[in-house]
Amino acid sequence: MLLALVAAACLVPGALTAWLLRHHGPGVAILAGIGATVMLPFVLISGMLAFPPLGYLIGAAATLAALRDYDTGRLWHATTWATVAVIAVSCARWSR
Repeated sequence: MLLALVAAACLVPGALTAWLLRHHGPGVAILAGIGATVMLPFVLISGMLAFPPLGYLIGAAATLAALRDYDTGRLWHATTWATVAVIAVSCARWSR
């Protein structure tokens, strides 16, 4: 469930941008939607660098999600969450 919410949160800015720019033509709308979707992780990483408690919070939540997925046997999801936790905590530690 948490993975679906994170995926939706990553796709919504791109879809909203494409919807708002649809009168400029489909090519511009699609490129703007892709750009907004791709930039979201970079904005999140910048936020974690600027505000370290956010990195610790995201790292803790990702760790709990990884442990839950390891317990249920979903190794790929758990490994993805573990990677997110490592990135979040390293961003928070690096910015101190």
